[in-house]
Amino acid sequence: MKADQQLPDIFDRLRKDLRSFISLSLKESESTWEQWLSVIRKDISIRCWEKKSCDKVDCPAYKSACGRCWLIAGTMCGDKPVGKFAQKYRSCIECDVYQEAVLTDPSAEVYEHLITLVYSLRDRQLELKTLAMHDTLTGLHNRNFFDLMIKQEIKKIKRYGGGFTVFMIDIDNFKFLNDRYGHLHGDGVLREVASILKKSIRGADLLIRYGGDEFIIIRHELSTDGDTAMIDRVSQNIAAWNDEYGSDDYKLSCSYGAAFYNRDKEIACVLAEADSEMYKNKEYNRRQKDEGLEPPH
Repeated sequence: MKADQQLPDIFDRLRKDLRSFISLSLKESESTWEQWLSVIRKDISIRCWEKKSCDKVDCPAYKSACGRCWLIAGTMCGDKPVGKFAQKYRSCIECDVYQEAVLTDPSAEVYEHLITLVYSLRDRQLELKTLAMHDTLTGLHNRNFFDLMIKQEIKKIKRYGGGFTVFMIDIDNFKFLNDRYGHLHGDGVLREVASILKKSIRGADLLIRYGGDEFIIIRHELSTDGDTAMIDRVSQNIAAWNDEYGSDDYKLSCSYGAAFYNRDKEIACVLAEADSEMYKNKEYNRRQKDEGLEPPH
């Protein structure tokens, strides 16, 4: 087929694939993205590990369903080349695998450039979404994630019933820690507390850095026995941390407050209740040594 006869087919493919990508971007659907990939991967019959008899060491492109190694392991993605084979080239365009697969005619090359652009946009989209929903210091979900997630949870509960417990957790004497040792040390303690909390919860629980030195745990278990067991695990892990890292003038401790949400309540009231309980616990922690008080109930 002549080049001028191929152009309508190329433009028709571009139109369909770009329309699919626009739909993907609007829906942010992983299933839509997989459908799009399944269409474009049919165009690539050359496999770099087969053509080059690659030793497959540390190469993410090996046996990848995508087939476009230049998007995964080479310099086309704008990252450092991964794998021995990819590291031989300054650019994937210089590689004979890319040339044989892509540079067959100008229209195919234009199409591949658009595929690369779409793939890069998707990566950037996911990166921005991850940054928007995660706390960069601790790696936990952040307040943005909580605000979106809690709306979805409330809709489910209002429709189907049930509920969840909100735990508010705050680091005691965190201002003293920052003032005494500096904010870099304080950041390190925040990461340590995040790690302690992650070790203390179940896989189904949600852990969020709500802001500053305050964390939230969402638990869907209706039994309070599980709640007590979780707090016991947190306390035990904090005690172990203090045994290894605590000092004479600072011992890590946290204050806790909990409240239960169901369809008859407003989430703002539940958060306020959990926050109030946390401050009662914090006040007890301040006076415990001097007055020997029991924890508030």
